[in-house]
Amino acid sequence: MSLAPPERRPARPEAGPGPWPLGLVAGAVAALVLVPGHGAHGLWSQGEIGALQRAQAALGAALSGLERSPWLPDALRTQALALTGDPAAIRLPGAIATCLLVALAAGLARALGFSATIALLAGAFALAFPLSLTQGRLAVGDPVGELTSTAAALLLAAALASPRLARGLALAAAGAAALALAATASGLWLGVVLPLAAAALWGPAPSRMSERALSSGHGAGSMPEGAGSSAPSPAASADLSAPAASAGSASAPASPPAASADLSAPAASAGSASAPASPPAGSPDLSSAPAGPSSSPDLPSPASSDPSPAPAFALASAARVSPAPRDLSPPPSALQRPLRLVLVAGALAAAGVAGWLAYHQGDGYIPALGAAKDLALRERPHVRGFHAALEDCGYQLFPWLPLVLLGLLQPGRARWPALWFAVGLALVSASSLLYGARAVPLTAPAAVLAAAAFARLVSPRTPAAARRLALVLALAGCWIFAKDARRTPSRIGAALVPARGEHNYPAADLGAADLLAGLAGGAAVALVLSAMFSAPGPGGQGASRMSRRLYLLRTRLPPWLPAAVMVACLGRQAWSYGRDLLPRTSEQFSLLRPLSRWAAWAEAGALPPTIGVHRVTDPGLDLYGPAADRRVPLATRDALATALKQPTPAAALIRTSELAALHQTARAAGFPLYVLDASNRDVLLVANTLPPGETDVNPIRRVLFDEPPALAHQTLLRFDDLVEVIAWEWDEPVVRGRDVELRVVLRPLKAMPSGSKITVRLQQGRLSRVNPMPHDLVENIYPPQYWRPGDYLLHRFRVHVPTLEIVPGPHEVVIGMRRTESANYKITVPEGETGEHGVRVFAGPHEFAVVGELQVW
Repeated sequence: MSLAPPERRPARPEAGPGPWPLGLVAGAVAALVLVPGHGAHGLWSQGEIGALQRAQAALGAALSGLERSPWLPDALRTQALALTGDPAAIRLPGAIATCLLVALAAGLARALGFSATIALLAGAFALAFPLSLTQGRLAVGDPVGELTSTAAALLLAAALASPRLARGLALAAAGAAALALAATASGLWLGVVLPLAAAALWGPAPSRMSERALSSGHGAGSMPEGAGSSAPSPAASADLSAPAASAGSASAPASPPAASADLSAPAASAGSASAPASPPAGSPDLSSAPAGPSSSPDLPSPASSDPSPAPAFALASAARVSPAPRDLSPPPSALQRPLRLVLVAGALAAAGVAGWLAYHQGDGYIPALGAAKDLALRERPHVRGFHAALEDCGYQLFPWLPLVLLGLLQPGRARWPALWFAVGLALVSASSLLYGARAVPLTAPAAVLAAAAFARLVSPRTPAAARRLALVLALAGCWIFAKDARRTPSRIGAALVPARGEHNYPAADLGAADLLAGLAGGAAVALVLSAMFSAPGPGGQGASRMSRRLYLLRTRLPPWLPAAVMVACLGRQAWSYGRDLLPRTSEQFSLLRPLSRWAAWAEAGALPPTIGVHRVTDPGLDLYGPAADRRVPLATRDALATALKQPTPAAALIRTSELAALHQTARAAGFPLYVLDASNRDVLLVANTLPPGETDVNPIRRVLFDEPPALAHQTLLRFDDLVEVIAWEWDEPVVRGRDVELRVVLRPLKAMPSGSKITVRLQQGRLSRVNPMPHDLVENIYPPQYWRPGDYLLHRFRVHVPTLEIVPGPHEVVIGMRRTESANYKITVPEGETGEHGVRVFAGPHEFAVVGELQVW
C-alpha cells in the first residue's frame, strides 16, 4: 500500500522491500520484546485488576462495583482469559495491538517514501516509547482503540490516494469497518473524529502536485550505485511534503519529486549551472528510498576544491533556461473529492454529536464517548491547563518529544503525519479537560516524525547550520527530560497508571530516577554520535589539515552507521524500560510475590495454613491469596499483636504504614517479629518465626540501632530538647553531576510530632546550594512519633549534585529541622552562636546551624 500518488510513466522496480515486509519485520521484533514473559510479573493492583474483574464478571463471576469501560478492549481481554485461564492473559490483546502499531509505523514511513532504514527506525521509535511499552506489557491504556483508529486513518487515506475507483471503494469500506471498531474502543471523540480528521488532511492530491517539484533537478533518490543520471522510483514518488525548491542545473534533465530525497528547507540546495556534482561516495541520504550516492548539484565531491554552492546568478540563469515541466501524475480517482467531503462532514458531525453528549453528560458513563467525566476536574477544572496534554505526551514519548517536535516544524515527507499529530494532540488536549489524563493515541505519526527529524539531522543535503541547530535543540530537550526524570520519575515510570503522587512511587527502591535520567542521557549521546558519523554536507570541509582529514574520514564511514547507533539506543531503552523497570515496578504494586512465597512456606510446613489480614484491602488478595476460609481478619492492632504473641507460628499481611507501631509493640511486649517479604510497596508479610534459610528484611533494622553508627564527623546539635544530631558525613568526593549519599546520626530525647522534616544541605553563598529542600526523617521508615530515648537513628538520603547550578569550591554543611511549613525547631544546644565541633548557629525565624565544610568539585 502506498499513500503517494503514482507516476504516469513506467519506472524501474523499487530497490529494497516495500511497506508490508518492513512492517512485518518491525512487528516481529516488537513481539519478541513485549510478549515473552508477559505473565512473569503480577498484575498491578491499581490499574490492571479492574480490567481483570470486568473480564471475570463477563465470564460469570459474581462481582459488583465494577467501573464501566469501552466494549472492544474488554471483549478481547475476556476472550483471552477464557482461552487460557491465566489472569495475565488480559495483557495479550494490548501486546498484540502494540506490535501491530509498531508495524503500522514502519509501514507508514516506507509508504511515504522514506528509505527502508528510516522506516525500520520509525518502527524502533514506536516500540521504544514508554507509551507503547506500558500498553504492551500491562493491561492499561487503550492500545486496541489506538490500533483501530490508526488503521482507519491509514485505510481512508489510502482510499484517497488510490487512482482506481474499485480499489478506493474497497479501502474506504475497510476504513469504515475500522472506524466502527475504533468507536467501540475509544468513543466518538478519539475513535471517530480523530481518524476522520487525520484522513481528510491527507495530501496533496495528485492533480495538484507542484510543477516546481516536478522540475526539480534532484535525482539522487532514485540513482543506483554509481549511476550518473536520474531515474524515478515508485517508492520515492511517495513524497507528500511541500515541493523541494532546489534548482537543477541548466544541462541536467529535470526529475520529478518522486526521486528527490531532499528533506531540507526549500531553499537549502542550489545547483551548478554547468554540471551536477555529487556528494562523497558511500554517504547517501538516509531519507531516500534506494541506497546509493547522491548526484544532487548542491553537494560537492570530495575532490572538489570549492565545496560552496553556486552563486545566485547561476540559479537565476538556470531557472530561465529550464524547460517547462510536464505533469507526470495521472488524474485523481473520481472517488477522491466526494470521499474527502464525506470525511470532513463525518468529522464535523461526529464532533458535534460528541460535544452535545459531553455537554449533557452528568456523572455517569456514556458508551458513545467511552468515558465518564473526571469528578476532580469537574469540581476544580483549573487544576489542569490546556498544555497538560503536551506534558503528558512528552512523558509518554520520553525522551523523544524534542525530535518529534523538530519533525513537526519541518516535516518534509512526513507532512501528513505532522498534520495528523498536531490535530490529534489538540483533540486529546480538549478531551482531557473533561476526562482527565489518558494515553495519547498518536504513536504512529509521532514515530514517523521522529524518524523524519533524524533523517534530516544526518542527511548531507541539510545545511550544516540547520543540522547544528536541530542537534542543539534536541540535546536541550533531552537534558530537560533528564531533569524531569529525576524530579518526577513516577510521571514516566508509571505513565498510564492512575496518579498516586511521587511519595507513593518507589523511585528509590527501583532506581527509577537514575535509570530514566540515564535513558535521556543515552538519547543525547546517540544523537551526538549519529551527527558525528553522518556524511558531511555543503560547507563541511574546513581549511585546516585536521578539518580535511576529518571530512575525508566522515565520507568513508558506512552510511548505515548513524541509524545503527540510534537503533542501539532505542533497543536499550525498550529493554531497560519494558523488560526491567516495568517488571520490577509490578513487584512493588502486586501481591503475587509475597503471597506466592507464603503459599510455598505454608505448603512446606514452615508457616501455618492460615494467614492473618490486618487492614489490607488490596484487590490482589482475592486474586493471589488463599480462599476466604483460610484468611483470619485482624481488625485492630491489639488483635494483630495477640495473634503474633502466641508461641505457635503465625503470619499476617499488614500495611506498610502499620509496621512502626507493630515494631514498637513487639519491643515492648518482647515477642519476635520478622518481615518475611517487603517486595510490595504497600503490604508486608510478617511472622513471629523465621522459615529455614530465610533472613529478616525488616526495613526498620536499617535505621534503628542500640549503639550509634560510626560516621566521619562528630557534632553536637540539639533541637528543642527533642532530638540531637551527633554525627554526619557525605560521600566524598562530592562531584557535580553525580549522586552522593548523606548520612546523619540522630539521638532522640523524646517522641517528636509527626510530619517533622530535616534539612541537610551544602551551601556557598545564596545561590550555590545542594539539596536545599527539607525531606522526611529516616526515609519515613520509622516515623518520629515512635522514637524513644536510648535509640539511635541513621538518617540517609541520596542527593543528585546539579551540574550547572552549582559552582565548585568549599561549601558549608547546613542542618535544620522543620516543625511546620512556616517554622523550624529552635536550636537549644549550643546556647550561643558557637558550640562544640565548630558548630555555628544562624538565629532567626528559620534556625539553621553550620556543622562543617566540604569541597565540591
